[in-house]
Amino acid sequence: MIRTTRSAGSIRAGDALPVLERTFTAVDLVAYGAATWDWHRLHYDIDYAKSRNLPGPIIDGQAFGALLARAAMEWAGPRAFMTRLAFRVKSMAFAGATLRAAGSVVAIEPVQGGHKVVLAQQLTAGERVVAESTTELRLPE
Repeated sequence: MIRTTRSAGSIRAGDALPVLERTFTAVDLVAYGAATWDWHRLHYDIDYAKSRNLPGPIIDGQAFGALLARAAMEWAGPRAFMTRLAFRVKSMAFAGATLRAAGSVVAIEPVQGGHKVVLAQQLTAGERVVAESTTELRLPE
């Protein structure tokens, strides 16, 4: 079954996005490093991370953006198009952490060929904010 794409008429400013949670294991971090060609030892080498006084390998900041994008696109549907994702990293997250992406609709405005939807998103690990973003999507007519 193909998911439907949200219509501008079905959403309002203040609507919450469903929460997306993802736990990043050490194996996930190695796979992500392979996919992005980011082989810095801080992302996979437990002993190296601990030698730098860190509790473990660091989740790559690019993964934060990927998780925020996934949450937005899963909410919006397959015909939506992401036009902008700007995020700011607020703190580190480490292997074994469960990251939680939440967000809400900030604005909806008509544009040529559809509607622009602006989202405010936040990524947390427990009570700690890891990243915040402003995400813009275009929904078709």
